Amino acid sequence: MSRHFAILGLGYFGSTVARELKRHQNQVLGVDSDDTRVDAFSDVLDHAVIADLTDDKALGELSLDAYDVVVIAVDDDVETSVICTLHVKELGAKEIWAKADSDSHYKLLKRLGADRVVYPEYDVGVRVAESLNYHAMVDFIRLGERQFIVEIETTKRLLENATSVASLSLDRDALFLIAIKRGQEVLRNPSDETPLQTGDSLILMGDLQALREIGKQI
Repeated sequence: MSRHFAILGLGYFGSTVARELKRHQNQVLGVDSDDTRVDAFSDVLDHAVIADLTDDKALGELSLDAYDVVVIAVDDDVETSVICTLHVKELGAKEIWAKADSDSHYKLLKRLGADRVVYPEYDVGVRVAESLNYHAMVDFIRLGERQFIVEIETTKRLLENATSVASLSLDRDALFLIAIKRGQEVLRNPSDETPLQTGDSLILMGDLQALREIGKQI
């Protein structure tokens, strides 16, 4: 079932979100003060509107409270982002996602009532640092302050010391092997006897320190 999204700001970030949501067959409204950006999306989105994102009356005419989520995707303009968030909150939006450009901007958006604040530069920076530190790590998801789900590739070094799940030397109290990705196949909850192969990716969930210990093996 498709959902309804309003994307306020059609810069690079906002336009990417809008396109992807539309690709997944959702109903998408795009709004920007730049008529060139709006014209570029007139045939892509369900609705594309030119409006001043700091004008509460203009925003009020968009019936934003009828959308499942309003995404405030203003690029490089903290004042517009903050004012827009304030107005959207007052207009009764069901759920607000907003893009932050700095730590202080992040805190402001949270205080103004944004349900989810996205900080692309910070998030990407963390991912790059983790990937550089643990070169075999493909991706990770933070579940809490110290709980993560990570995907790591099996390396030559790892396979020299571990030929099966049982020989991975996992701290079973702090770390759980959810699945093994092997090509197009996903081996869910693999048994201790499951062999490890070149090209496998291990999907692990657990405590940060336990994940760091397994990282030393790769």
